[in-house]
Amino acid sequence: MINKKIIMELTQLKPKNVWKYFSEISKVPRVTYNLKGINEYLLKTFKSLGYEPILDKGGNVYVSKPATQGFEKHPGVMLQAHSDMVGVKRPGSKHDFKKDPIKPVVCIDGWIRTKDTTLGADDGIGVAMILAIFADKEIKHGPLEALITSNEEDGLLGVQAFDVNKIKAKYLINLDSEDDKEICIGCPGNCDIETEISFTRDKKRPKSKNLCIHFFGGKGGHSGQTIAEKKVNAIKEVINTIGLISDNCDIRLVEFINSGTAKNNIPGEASAIINILEKDKHLVENLVKEEFNSIKASFDEELNINMVIEQAKSDLRPISKSDTNKIIAFLMMMPNGINTFNWQYNVPETSSNLGLIKTTDKSIWSKVMIRSPYEQVMRVYALRISSMAKLLKIKSQIVQFVPGWLPKKNMLADIYQKFYKKIFKNNARQALISGGVEPAFILSKRTEMFGISVGPLMRNVHSFEEELNVESTMKLYSLIVKFLPTLKQ
Repeated sequence: MINKKIIMELTQLKPKNVWKYFSEISKVPRVTYNLKGINEYLLKTFKSLGYEPILDKGGNVYVSKPATQGFEKHPGVMLQAHSDMVGVKRPGSKHDFKKDPIKPVVCIDGWIRTKDTTLGADDGIGVAMILAIFADKEIKHGPLEALITSNEEDGLLGVQAFDVNKIKAKYLINLDSEDDKEICIGCPGNCDIETEISFTRDKKRPKSKNLCIHFFGGKGGHSGQTIAEKKVNAIKEVINTIGLISDNCDIRLVEFINSGTAKNNIPGEASAIINILEKDKHLVENLVKEEFNSIKASFDEELNINMVIEQAKSDLRPISKSDTNKIIAFLMMMPNGINTFNWQYNVPETSSNLGLIKTTDKSIWSKVMIRSPYEQVMRVYALRISSMAKLLKIKSQIVQFVPGWLPKKNMLADIYQKFYKKIFKNNARQALISGGVEPAFILSKRTEMFGISVGPLMRNVHSFEEELNVESTMKLYSLIVKFLPTLKQ
């Protein structure tokens, strides 16, 4: 929700073209897998600027810009961003991400926000910067390439479908980071695990009733970049609460509903229907109340969370006692949150997020995203989950494995860091970040390239409180424009 006074329209900001393109992009619905409109916009815009963009089978847009006169021998640079966004909205919002535009506004405190949904600055602002650079005929630079990828938010799918042999550039500048004072030189890969727990249903139990446990109001957010911010995972807390209830009385699980929006988003809302004996109603209500008080104490920065229990109707019969126990045991043991911390870079290193869970006709399906820069660590972590699944005769599979980007000596990062200090008289730090970015894949295939990821200051990405800092965006864009002609190595 916009809680600061609005002072001007987005297009009144400078640099004018950056905000013009960000405003136009925001009008095009572009959640992951719904990218036809944004690709049409990108093709049309690049063509109107005099370029010949290529749309590949993976939905990626590639375009090149010749070097300006006198800079033909400078090394080539690829600018890279992704076109899709995560669609998360505040409970009760009627926004439809498949057809409704995002409406960014400039607030008096210097931050850009929108009402009740993700803003899409991740990575709409990166795309806008690329368009602005390609539109500006006065910028000096060597040979430029741009790659705007599709479906990045579902495990870097677009870039994995792109033929990286098309890239001619020596340097890669990804525009998908979230702090202009950081130069990303490494990030985790990701490993996605799907599990499916089959079950049977019993006949309706006599003298029993269905209750719905509904947890809501969590901040949510990026399961990589914000995993260290002590944000509540609503799915895990509903599961933990059901586990507590099952330890105290005879219950049956019926179904999970409204639980999770994306595998890489910390779920702020989740619900489950359970079946209990009528005699246990007050006991269960008290257990839920006590558990929620404990959750509030544990997550004291989550000011808007709530958990309610109320009578519920369901056409589904209760899941059998033995299968209910198996489901609860497995989901209680499912790892979630930070596993290891990298003290050299002061960042979470290995983590997992139980991002999605749903009930189908005969099974409960879930998806966990594991992150780590180390391939071996991700595989061992995945093995922990699959071993638990195997023990309980539950199906599990790795459905995606993206390599990490290990930080190491980086010529481009060193050059950029020195230039940053020259311009701003202070330091930008080279960083290992805790969210995945596409250089992880590109540089794993083009090992002769040097790459960095940079971006303006953003907060609360992948949540309905996402915001973008105006001054930081202006600062970063100006820096990149000045930096491009200095690259001579």
